[in-house]
Amino acid sequence: MLFTVGRICIKLAGRDAGKYCVIVEVIDDTYVVIDGQTRRKKCNVLHLDPTNKTVDIKEKASFEDVKSALEIEKIVISEKGAARKPADKPKKVKIQHKKQ
Repeated sequence: MLFTVGRICIKLAGRDAGKYCVIVEVIDDTYVVIDGQTRRKKCNVLHLDPTNKTVDIKEKASFEDVKSALEIEKIVISEKGAARKPADKPKKVKIQHKKQ
């Protein structure tokens, strides 16, 4: 089977498209759970492009295990949640108009 635990893939669809991920759990022939540069989530295998690389992780491995395994393959992952933080925007200032 091509989609096995530890297989490195590239996400093809969605907001995580183009990012590297690792299969951490196989649900059935159609769905897997992925983690890595993407968010940890259930994913259709049609949205993944498997590479010829695999990493040695156990099923349902933690984010830290996935991160260290991908660093060995020279794939950089930012801290978990870093992509989810809102951008630093200036605070809105309420303008008060003088009554005439």
